Amino acid sequence: MRKAKLAMASIAVTALLSQNFVGVIDAAGSTTVKPSTTKNTTQIKTLNNLKSVKITSKSVVKLSNVNILSQDDGSLLTYTLTYQNNDKKALSLVDYWTNVKTKSGTVYSVTVIASDKEKKKVVPGATTSITYTTKIAKGIKVSDLSFQIIKWNFGVAGYEEKLGTINIPSDYKVATPLKTAQKISVNNLSAKLKVDSVSVIGLGENNYVQTTLQIENVGSKTIENPNMKYVVQTSSGTAFASAEAAGSNYQIFPQESKKINLVTKIPKAVNLNNLQLVVVQSDETTKTDLPIASLELGTKKGQNSVIGINKEKVLAVDNNNIVTRIDSVLRNQNLGKSNLSIQFVVANKGDESVVLPNYAFEIQSGTKSYPLVASGVEGLALEPGEEQLISLDGTIPIVTNADQLELILKTSTGTTSNPQDPNTKPSSVSSYPLVAYKLPEYTEMQHAMGKERIIKNNDGTFGVTLDTIQKLPWNDGNLLVTKITIANKGTKAAKLPELTGAYKMDMTSLNSAVQLINSNNTQIIAAGEQSSVYVVGNVPSNLKFSMVQVQLLQKVGAEKTNNWIMFSNYGETSELKLVKDGSYLDLNTAGKKADLQTRKTYLYKGSTNDIIYTELIMKNREKQQMNPSQLAGYFLTDKGQYYKAEVSQTQNTVGPDSTSIVSLSAKVPKGVTVSNWNLVVGESITDNKLTEPEGKATGYVNASAMELKLDSRSIQTNLNNVELFPYSLTVKELKGKTSSSGLEIKFKYDLNRDLAFDMGKFNHKFVLEVTDSSGTRFEKEIEIEKDFVVGTNQSFSYVVNDLIFATSRTGSFQFSIYDSYQGEKVKIATQAAAYDNGSLYD
Repeated sequence: MRKAKLAMASIAVTALLSQNFVGVIDAAGSTTVKPSTTKNTTQIKTLNNLKSVKITSKSVVKLSNVNILSQDDGSLLTYTLTYQNNDKKALSLVDYWTNVKTKSGTVYSVTVIASDKEKKKVVPGATTSITYTTKIAKGIKVSDLSFQIIKWNFGVAGYEEKLGTINIPSDYKVATPLKTAQKISVNNLSAKLKVDSVSVIGLGENNYVQTTLQIENVGSKTIENPNMKYVVQTSSGTAFASAEAAGSNYQIFPQESKKINLVTKIPKAVNLNNLQLVVVQSDETTKTDLPIASLELGTKKGQNSVIGINKEKVLAVDNNNIVTRIDSVLRNQNLGKSNLSIQFVVANKGDESVVLPNYAFEIQSGTKSYPLVASGVEGLALEPGEEQLISLDGTIPIVTNADQLELILKTSTGTTSNPQDPNTKPSSVSSYPLVAYKLPEYTEMQHAMGKERIIKNNDGTFGVTLDTIQKLPWNDGNLLVTKITIANKGTKAAKLPELTGAYKMDMTSLNSAVQLINSNNTQIIAAGEQSSVYVVGNVPSNLKFSMVQVQLLQKVGAEKTNNWIMFSNYGETSELKLVKDGSYLDLNTAGKKADLQTRKTYLYKGSTNDIIYTELIMKNREKQQMNPSQLAGYFLTDKGQYYKAEVSQTQNTVGPDSTSIVSLSAKVPKGVTVSNWNLVVGESITDNKLTEPEGKATGYVNASAMELKLDSRSIQTNLNNVELFPYSLTVKELKGKTSSSGLEIKFKYDLNRDLAFDMGKFNHKFVLEVTDSSGTRFEKEIEIEKDFVVGTNQSFSYVVNDLIFATSRTGSFQFSIYDSYQGEKVKIATQAAAYDNGSLYD
């Protein structure tokens, strides 16, 4: 007999051999078919209700199984007769035969399948089943057939003595009902088959019928790679091949059950009412794939199984139950498109750890599908009781209503090879839908500022909030700086994964390097505590955009990342927080908490440029020593102009409650009026971390604007306690003496330093000025703690080399002290003094 030709769909049974075993189990919210609980007063009749045929006075034969598999050129019929020997001697089966006859009189000869050929007798008290097969005309139903029981008798014409006929009434159920077991023989081993659940997923132009089939080994030997095939057959007789989503290579030990998931692709035009699953096995004798069992699927016309909103679906993965559900759907609309981020939950409810298959996901809208990127699915291991939150991200056209969309979970795609035969060429692996989920209402994320989102994963439970998106000046462009706060919502310390950042402006990715700065160097967050991360990118100063999308990506390899969380925000970037003059700016970076307050702001007027200069007092609010944050900043004018500040601060550690001086300055145009200016100041960064002492900044984060008040400096008319913070200078016993070399200035001084303030390099100098009676000026530059040392009653002298003093016996001069900064100076004190030389003409 020719090999059976099935009406195959495009699915190949061997396509998914390499994938993990995956099944689908009923759960609340699914429209998967379940057995009815309604009382049915009409008794369902099956083959068990058929009368047996006597073959001896005590022994009988029953029709125990009938299957028809439709083909292009006819149908294959298999049926099983069960011989029950109630006699006291062995029953010889070679004495009996059978054939099939239609109501129209056509008789079909049958053959015994290969696995039953050696069955020759039935011992007393035993039963033996033999399966027969034949090719019949297409369209014939089991109710059209008569199964004749024959005994070979050479005493009658034709040698065939008809012992009886078995007919199947049209109201009898031949296929095994849903969730009912049917016993079969697999390679001479006994097994029970039961359809556990059925669902239908409409995708594009096709329906995908999902069938979870339970195979129980009821024999005493292991069932090894049963190599069964499966066909879904319509009530009109059209057959569609089913694929095993996990492949057919597996073992089932005695008394063990295994669930396999079957997927059948059927055009939507086909009526799904009363589908049957036909189990097929190859027969060595006929070289044909023969049907050996038929099981009802209980499907209905137009059926579509979708998991309801807030409902769960249970998947069988390696015989473990994995609960799945949609937690939330976030949407960002921009430029005619919707960015979707679906938070998808998977939880292991089994007793063993399991590695999740590399599922694929897509959004279905009508007949169109849009792929989603699943972050963290590949290689995801779940321990018993463990729950993970997976982010599914993608872009679809704007759809007005979430009711139009479904999330489709599919098997993975790729290639596979046979591990038992490395010489075989890899075969392609097709992807099949497993579950369809109804999408809940969107959470709109166009304005995500200040909204907390929850992330659950192996590392812990985190509350993630988009705090600010700042646009800050930097060199000849701007920095885009996003601050994201991550709070540990769990009951124990949790470790953040290694993260990177990414930006999109109006759906266009930022191509320049993006830095991610974690303010917590250890990445460990205690329970109830929080940490901040900053995503920093360089953008042109003239770049205009309406929406910013910022993404945190989890590193999963040297070159690979997965989405961890994504935020979007429309409108302007965040306004800088304004700190009023005299108030404190709190820097709350973990391990570097400090207060900043403006002390003085001066303007040094020069010949070509002026210099604006601000001193900040920085106080350590940590309970231990720390390296203060290295600061960076810009002076912001009332006209919106920025001048980059040079910063000088301590590079040493400072103790708790200790204070230090930070000075910031910038050159500004000559004659500029400083009014309503602010100092934009933040913590500097270098190479994805906060800048270390002596490091070169590549940007800054956590910026605020500090209000500046320009201080006027009156000229002190004496030389007592002349302040050049944190120094104080007193000049005493000032006098001059002339000589042939000029004027020698001598004095004593006290130089004090306020040791309560640490500082970096002190860029100020004293300039000593002598002005004679004619108005001629002579300057002497003094480096503090080099030319002048800290102490009391210190002596200092120097000579003004000018011949104008060489011939003067007595006279007076004006002695002034200047604060000199970067070559520009301001007079801060002055006092008259006298000189003499009584021996000049002796």
